[in-house]
Amino acid sequence: MKIPALQLALDCSSTEEAIRDCQTGVVDEIDILECGYSLIAAEGARVVKLFREMYPEKPLLADLKIVDAGSKIGGMLLDGRPDYTTILCACEPGTITSVQEEARKRGLSTQLQIELYGHWSFDDVPLWKELGISQLTLQHSGDKPGGWDEEEIATLKKLCEYGIDVAATGSIGYDDLEKFRGIPVSCFIFGRAIRGAQDPAAEARRLKEKIKEIWS
Repeated sequence: MKIPALQLALDCSSTEEAIRDCQTGVVDEIDILECGYSLIAAEGARVVKLFREMYPEKPLLADLKIVDAGSKIGGMLLDGRPDYTTILCACEPGTITSVQEEARKRGLSTQLQIELYGHWSFDDVPLWKELGISQLTLQHSGDKPGGWDEEEIATLKKLCEYGIDVAATGSIGYDDLEKFRGIPVSCFIFGRAIRGAQDPAAEARRLKEKIKEIWS
């Protein structure tokens, strides 16, 4: 089974905070760096370009959860040349194709990922695959009390059966990783669990070692 990637979400409220978080040495310990939803909402699409310039070799994800106006919103994000960007599951197929067209105009191979929030259907998964979506991300909402429950774990397992990469995010810490044992998760996305640690770089290494232990 492939070892899941480790993604760090910079869900910060300012560029200064995000830069401070990255200056701990943590970026060297992760696989993917994410300009989080709250960071882009607070500072605009320019932060994507900033972090691309700061870390030109690190895979970069722009997480704005595009739901409409794919050409306009997608175009602004793609000007920062991210490797990945996110689309909300509620969007129309045309939103996906318009963001893809903006990527083509810029000569980019940016991969689009669907964020699964709220109401969606397994019936949508084949269409998303047909449209070229590279990954689905199942989110445990921060507004939902508690951690991942059995129903969410079962949903994650079923999504993986569709032959598409599936990431897990939200309320996941070191001790929660055992819940996902045996599931071919493509990526675990951590925010506060790493950023809030006394030594973020050391915590990222610890998480990577645990992931490797479970999925090797």
